[in-house]
Amino acid sequence: MSKNKMNLEIADIVKGSETPAGDGVTGAQRCVLITPGGLRRAAILKRGSVGEIAAECFCALLLRAWGLNTPDPYLVRLNSEFGFGSADVGYPNLKQSLGLDGIPEGPARNAAQQVAYQLTASFKSTAAAIAADEAIGNRDRNLGNILWDGKNEAWIDHAMCLEAGASMEDINKLALIVVQTDKADAIARSAVAQALTMDQSAITESGTTVDSHLGETRCAKFVAQRIINLANLVIARFPSTHSLL
Repeated sequence: MSKNKMNLEIADIVKGSETPAGDGVTGAQRCVLITPGGLRRAAILKRGSVGEIAAECFCALLLRAWGLNTPDPYLVRLNSEFGFGSADVGYPNLKQSLGLDGIPEGPARNAAQQVAYQLTASFKSTAAAIAADEAIGNRDRNLGNILWDGKNEAWIDHAMCLEAGASMEDINKLALIVVQTDKADAIARSAVAQALTMDQSAITESGTTVDSHLGETRCAKFVAQRIINLANLVIARFPSTHSLL
């Protein structure tokens, strides 16, 4: 993470450096970026609508301001528009780390998924991520957008958060993962505590940073409305856990 949590630099692509990346459906590409300071950085590039690019940038800035590890974000010049660049941290997602895609459906895969769920529940930042995902309306957190190098986790892929995710099923997938583990009660209580103490000034600062580049995006307004009732929204994701407050 950069020292300046609200830093959003505009970078350029090294011509010819783009190659397909990952197993997702977003068309992400690996590339090399040139930063304003002349440094070259390996990155993951995403193209999309202005709303999707704004969501990626805003959520990356906000989550890191709330103490979560997100790779350094960049706005990437693409002729007359911007793409989103995320610094390539060099380690795989949980599905790749645990080889889940290579295991056929059945008991072995179910067992491997349970290992992945327990591992996710063991991360120090999981409770904060549940609260943050609820704040940004993230309905698609999954094992494919949690990076893990055997020691550190990082949280990625936020194009379909905020207003862009409104058409998706209203669920918090990270909470659903946690409730399938023996750490559910402790994480639920921690997630509620996180929801009650999140720095609201970070919402405005993240929004201002993104809007200064992309115009009025409504990102901050979306989160500011949800954070008013965030603790109750988190509680609702753990219906079997009592007396969370």
